[in-house]
Amino acid sequence: MNLTHQLNVSLSEQRVGSLVAADFRYAHVFSQFGIDFCCGGGRTLASACDKANVELSSVESELTKLDLQGQKEDALNLLPVSELIDYIEAKHHSYVREKAPLLIEYSQKMVRAHGEHHAEIKPFAGWIRALVDDLTPHLMKEEQILFPAIRTMAAGEVVNGCFGHIGNPINAMQHEHDDAGKILEKLHELTNDFQPPEHACTTWRVCYATLAEFEADLKQHIHLENNILFPKALALAN
Repeated sequence: MNLTHQLNVSLSEQRVGSLVAADFRYAHVFSQFGIDFCCGGGRTLASACDKANVELSSVESELTKLDLQGQKEDALNLLPVSELIDYIEAKHHSYVREKAPLLIEYSQKMVRAHGEHHAEIKPFAGWIRALVDDLTPHLMKEEQILFPAIRTMAAGEVVNGCFGHIGNPINAMQHEHDDAGKILEKLHELTNDFQPPEHACTTWRVCYATLAEFEADLKQHIHLENNILFPKALALAN
């Protein structure tokens, strides 16, 4: 059941647990507004907003945005380098910064609720933290060092960096991409490819679904850099 159908039967009267069951992404919005969708999943959205002391209209607005489709990525190789960087930062870097804290939050809730009885949960939460700790400085290095250098080259100007040839920071970023991939492999092993067990609670299921979405976005993110942006940058250096 999608949001459009739910709106036809009054979104405010839908139970928050049912909304999350229909689309796990709604859980992200509820978390941002402090709405309990797990133990409080039986409340209607209107009631849950009252309890969390947030405006129903604000929550409904954010839920509606989830149905909007972003820019298609099939023709991004045709974009000028600077516009491609803009796209990567606006879509993929912003996505990591938005969703990484939610993954930490969900995994820590799993540890508190189930960590003593399910051996895989504590290492799972540890690898989630490792992934976020790897990606956070990675984004900063791209935004503050590599991407400005590529923009300068694309403008026909000389890059005055301490890293030598542009291929050096590119190689470093590609190695870090590989490191993120290895962490995701560990997470696949621990989670049976992000498949929650039958007894999993709502937070557990949302966490795995979020991680699957996070991985899909990260793979597209890395593809755009490794296979489109970086080759274009290296061509500018020749």
